[in-house]
Amino acid sequence: MAATLRPTLLAITSSLLLSGPVLFALGVSTLSACSNDDLSGAKAEVMETSIKLDLPPVPDFVVPQANPDGSHPIAELRLNGKSFLDTEISATGTVLWIYDCATAIRSPEMTDKDLKTILETEPERCTRPHFIIGENASSKMERGIQIVEYPREIRKDEKSALPDEMIAEMEAAFAALPAFKVGDEVRVSGQWTLKSPKGFHNSDGLMVYGGMENLTTPAPAEEAK
Repeated sequence: MAATLRPTLLAITSSLLLSGPVLFALGVSTLSACSNDDLSGAKAEVMETSIKLDLPPVPDFVVPQANPDGSHPIAELRLNGKSFLDTEISATGTVLWIYDCATAIRSPEMTDKDLKTILETEPERCTRPHFIIGENASSKMERGIQIVEYPREIRKDEKSALPDEMIAEMEAAFAALPAFKVGDEVRVSGQWTLKSPKGFHNSDGLMVYGGMENLTTPAPAEEAK
């Protein structure tokens, strides 16, 4: 039995030894038969094109400059306001919004009588006078600048509590304030700063009121003198 198996094992071994080179040769032959295209992978989806896009020209960026009268446009103060900090300047713009205490504190259930009583007895509920001007009437309020602490009419309780000199000063300042409303073009002067003496604060800058001219409805010549 052992004699019978020995030739068979020798034959199988010889066959494997002989077939090894053949299989290797076939593998090399198969790889060499693959073209470069077969090994290059997927092609890019973005194809080169000769089409030329007709793009609009890049608009010129014009840095806002001071107006001929020396006042500053709102866009200039928004862009370069830090260079004017703590200086007296003037700005020209359109009134976008005016703070009104009665509107601000009134609730739906409050009557006119209730509102009048609150305004007379609880003046601390009101914020000091301020308004916002923008580049033009269509400007958004957040793109405007604050004008703060402009003169207001003296209250009844102040007339009995304040010195006569201060009352006279407040009345004179209020009398010099020109009438104005939302939509009017105005030229306002004052100090450009980050924080006002009476508590207004704006990191982009604000103007503490010093004077104003209504360009839409100018004051009569005798009043302007």
